[in-house]
Amino acid sequence: MELGIKNKFALVCASSKGLGFSVVESLLEEGCNVLMTSRNLENLNTAEKIINKKNFLGTLNKFECDLSKPEKIIDLYNHARSLSDRIDILVNNCGGPKPGNLEDVTLNDFDDAIAQNLKNTIDLTKMILPLMKKNLWGRIVNITSSSVKQPIDNLILSNITRSGLVSFAKTISNQYAPFNILINNVLPGRIITDRIKEIAEQKAKNDNSNVDDVMNQLSNDLPIKRLGKPSEFGPIVAFLCSEKSSYITGNSIQVDGGLIKSLF
Repeated sequence: MELGIKNKFALVCASSKGLGFSVVESLLEEGCNVLMTSRNLENLNTAEKIINKKNFLGTLNKFECDLSKPEKIIDLYNHARSLSDRIDILVNNCGGPKPGNLEDVTLNDFDDAIAQNLKNTIDLTKMILPLMKKNLWGRIVNITSSSVKQPIDNLILSNITRSGLVSFAKTISNQYAPFNILINNVLPGRIITDRIKEIAEQKAKNDNSNVDDVMNQLSNDLPIKRLGKPSEFGPIVAFLCSEKSSYITGNSIQVDGGLIKSLF
């Protein structure tokens, strides 16, 4: 299916590995010109080498950026503008905050989590929205977590900040829909990434078990009986970034193998 986004300029945050990288590949496959970011230059270079071995329609640029620092967000915006006079697509993504329950975290941890998982996204989104509004076209997708519908044990910082981001997105989606700017969230469940491995290691430590047993349990708890693959995630985001998603905004789409038990 032709998604109608060839030559669109896409900024994908925290995208040198995992879910973000799967989005980069999916958008490149559709012919987008993609700016890939990471705080780790080595990871960016590795990702670039992988992509260069494939015959994608779109072109790739990369930028080293720590999104937890406000001044770096400004640098990222300016760099994107130096590459294109448009930013058609914004995919907000960032690594999760430290695992733990209320007794494990400090007030400083809450501040760090809010800066990393909420404030940075608000800052960058606010910078880019005027461009989209001027062009009467835009797609914003926030990669959050299934925890916004069903909180996850031992992830109190993530549960709180991800939910705040979804509330922000729903609020502004109403404001910008008349300008053909569509804003949605994607809620990944248990997908094989460094993050799920980190969570498994923490759970194994807490339960005095081993990581392999925890990973097997995480799989067996799902109706689909396996963990997801990043390659199953990227195309969903690409669709929401496309012309084909033109009547979808303010929504949160689950990609979770049936993890969430609620109807809505």
